[in-house]
Amino acid sequence: MARQLPPTPAREAPAVRMRRRTHGGLTIHDVAALAGVSSITVSRYFNAPDKVSQALRERIAQAVKQTGYVPSQVAGRLASGRSRVVGAVMQNFSSATFADTVQGMTDVLDDSGLQLLLANTNYVRAREERVIRSLVGWHPSALILTRHDHAPAAEALLRGLRIPIVETWDLGERRPFHQVGFSHEAVGAELARHFIAQGAQRIRFVQSSLPEDFRARQRALGYSRLMRQHALVPDVAATQVREPFQAGADTIARFAEEPASTRPQAIVFANDDMAAGAILHAPAAGLQLPRDCAIAGFGDAPLAAHLYPALTTVRPGRYAIGRIAAELLLELLCAPPHEAASVEPRCIVVPCELIVRDSGQVWQGN
Repeated sequence: MARQLPPTPAREAPAVRMRRRTHGGLTIHDVAALAGVSSITVSRYFNAPDKVSQALRERIAQAVKQTGYVPSQVAGRLASGRSRVVGAVMQNFSSATFADTVQGMTDVLDDSGLQLLLANTNYVRAREERVIRSLVGWHPSALILTRHDHAPAAEALLRGLRIPIVETWDLGERRPFHQVGFSHEAVGAELARHFIAQGAQRIRFVQSSLPEDFRARQRALGYSRLMRQHALVPDVAATQVREPFQAGADTIARFAEEPASTRPQAIVFANDDMAAGAILHAPAAGLQLPRDCAIAGFGDAPLAAHLYPALTTVRPGRYAIGRIAAELLLELLCAPPHEAASVEPRCIVVPCELIVRDSGQVWQGN
């Protein structure tokens, strides 16, 4: 009987080395082959272009244009240990105030190879903590924040990071991070001073109904301190209406019902939108401004100069805050690590400007 041989084991197919693809279908090797350079040179072109000669940069740029290659940000982070992302936490995307600040950041960072990653909190501290944690997950090169009174957990997280952090729009005392902004208390005092200098003694500060508007509370504090310094009684009122234009209209309607002999001679509103609502509704309430009441706001919104009467307000350096914060970050990121780590936190004051228009004229007969 013939001996049956065991079946020959199937030969395993040779392992095929899969070529890693980017999301665009091309790799850095494709760009390198087309440009006639090494993959390392192409990587250097994206990560440290100043270390690549002008002639090679032009060849690689042409190859990138031909292929449509887009470098992987994730791969770049794994290779360098740091992403090209700068995280920026905004309080309110819909505000023109923060739009100008973002534009200032963008204009500086555009040519740096860094990408601005924006997040919104709508002034909620708990939301800011979640947003910061999400941004940290991207291993950003730096962070720009738009408040300094963080929730305790967020504060602890930020203090543990080893990246440049700039807090903007506020100036807090003894902060461990760089700051670019101004004192909101000083702004509130400046607005009160403007009316007191004209002889007004009854001045009201109207808060918004939003508990998250912490900066308006700081301006109210500055207003109150200056009033007391001049032996005047602070009068801080809070509207219950959330929509700012309607809140201003409601405030001026209630004002019209007060006795003319005791009602305020001037009103400082927490923001320009509320002040605009008051000015627009005043005729319907039987009032003539500023004869019956002088009005001021904060922010110098585009509408402010076009109201009748035109609105007296304070103009913050919105664009300058974003530009200076981004320039500071670039300076820190370009410094040797040991130098950047030893830099003492800087506090850069961006001046505000009192814009005096017709609404801020105190009527001497009041």
